Amino acid sequence: MPHALIVEDDPNSLSGLSAILSADGFSVDTAATLAEARAALARFIPDVVLVDLNLPDGGGLELLPNLPAQPPGGALPVIVMTGNATVESAIEGLRHGIWDYLLKPVNIPRLRSLLARIPRPYELTEEVRALRTTLRELGRFGPMLGRSNAIQHVYDALEQLAPTESAILVHGEPGTGKEVTARTLHQLSRRRKGPFVLCDARSLVAEAASGRPLASVLFGHERGAFAGAEQREPGLVDQASGGTLFIDELTELPRDQQEALLRALDSQTFMRVGGNSEVGTDFRLIAATRVPPRDAVRQGALHEDLWMRLDAAAIQLPPLRERDEDAALLAIACIDELNRQSHHHGNGNGNGNGNGNGNGHGISGTTRLIAPSFIRECLTYDWPGNVRELHERVKRAWQASGEVVETLHAEDTSGSGGRDVNGGRVQVTVGTPLADVEEMLIRATLDAVGGTRHRAASLLGISPKTLYNKLQRMRLN
Repeated sequence: MPHALIVEDDPNSLSGLSAILSADGFSVDTAATLAEARAALARFIPDVVLVDLNLPDGGGLELLPNLPAQPPGGALPVIVMTGNATVESAIEGLRHGIWDYLLKPVNIPRLRSLLARIPRPYELTEEVRALRTTLRELGRFGPMLGRSNAIQHVYDALEQLAPTESAILVHGEPGTGKEVTARTLHQLSRRRKGPFVLCDARSLVAEAASGRPLASVLFGHERGAFAGAEQREPGLVDQASGGTLFIDELTELPRDQQEALLRALDSQTFMRVGGNSEVGTDFRLIAATRVPPRDAVRQGALHEDLWMRLDAAAIQLPPLRERDEDAALLAIACIDELNRQSHHHGNGNGNGNGNGNGNGHGISGTTRLIAPSFIRECLTYDWPGNVRELHERVKRAWQASGEVVETLHAEDTSGSGGRDVNGGRVQVTVGTPLADVEEMLIRATLDAVGGTRHRAASLLGISPKTLYNKLQRMRLN
């Protein structure tokens, strides 16, 4: 039977909480002061601690340093109870590592929802820790891939934050994997059996422009709340009950809705459009933005108090160019998946596409191999579009290749044996001096790849240093 410690100086609240936890299958020990709580912790290790923020002999957060780690190494869930929560107190609690906090009078359904996610003694911990260690060595962490030091730091943050109830802000350049990160946090959390509700703030704003108020999209509405509201409709917050709400591009939300979201986080309640009573919430918020949060606050795109609330648990995703050899790992995994899909949808006999043309393009049921040149190109390219661009380019290269994927730029190769980069060609008249032909080709290639020297050098089959030297000579001429 899991064991709970309740630290509360009000006798009525203490009695009520004890009854609730006992009914939910917990054995209960109680304390009315910090001193009594410390004495209780010297006798046993609880599975959960409920502690009042204000006690006769000090603040409830002062108890945190006295809490042991729950064997075999997990974090002991702590739920702080308070009658006057503020953004500052919430942030302070999150920075101290609390699991969640409840407003007084305690919302009993929400408390029971939290208790249902309390891990029972030794539940999964050793098995999960061993499995995660093995997968991380292989470059996998949930649905995420990568072995670089940069992504390992992200894995560390995910492992620390996923089991908590903290609202989280994920930020990084476009294409760095913010949605995958949010799904990983959900899958590794105690809410993983609940829904994962995804929304892009840009699409929410577009939907609101078509007639339904944005507040209704987020929080739902009552019948008759506005023209066309013929019945009660749940909002995204309702749909995410018991699970996770992921809002991508948070800075696209209007300021008034950012404030409403902040109120819902702080008060653990919200009001439907057209409603006249508060509704309890039970969702975890994960938000994402491609704009650096401090810049977004400075530009007025992100509410400062909401940023402070989310920044207590923030994850910054590194661009792919800073992830060492992860580009090759991701590209290989992408080709493996494309090969599996090809066998699943095709006949798997590897004899072509059935139309007898034998050109190797669009083949169904075949396995494409990977040439070393392809890996080299993946490692030397800068990937301005990050992981999203990698998936798109690798897919195009796979589709344009024969039995072997030899180049990341296979889609740029014309069937006549010449180079066609992003639709551009170099036409040469017989008798043109070779030096002029080389200069024309270099300039055209640089134009086609937006001036990216590494990619231009890769397409031209020379090293970046050689290309640099040639460009210097061209300038002198």
